[in-house]
Amino acid sequence: MPESDFSHIKEVYVDTGKLRLDFYDNDIIDGDSISVTVNNNVVVSHQLLSVKPVTVYAKVDLEHPEQEITMIAENMGSIPPNTALLIVTAGKNRYKLYLESTDKKCAGTFYLSETRLKNINAE
Repeated sequence: MPESDFSHIKEVYVDTGKLRLDFYDNDIIDGDSISVTVNNNVVVSHQLLSVKPVTVYAKVDLEHPEQEITMIAENMGSIPPNTALLIVTAGKNRYKLYLESTDKKCAGTFYLSETRLKNINAE
């Protein structure tokens, strides 16, 4: 597995338990394919990105306040690098993230529950 590109990690703070993650090919559909892990568990393997989303669900709560979502490039498509638009739906909120992954660096995204942040600040 490629090393995570921690210099470009994005954090999204949410206050809902269920997250919907929709991965699309960004800009030009060029044959990019990805695998996706949630907390190092493969949930999507070798899926082609297109105008239809590759959808993953994750849950955040007090017992699981951090969810590490990693997109791994399985190929570079016809136009390197492998790029994706990730739309995160958390309750009524939507976030757009642009991810880039190569054979050496994978794009990592972390989600942290807003509820957990309030508990940390209260301690």
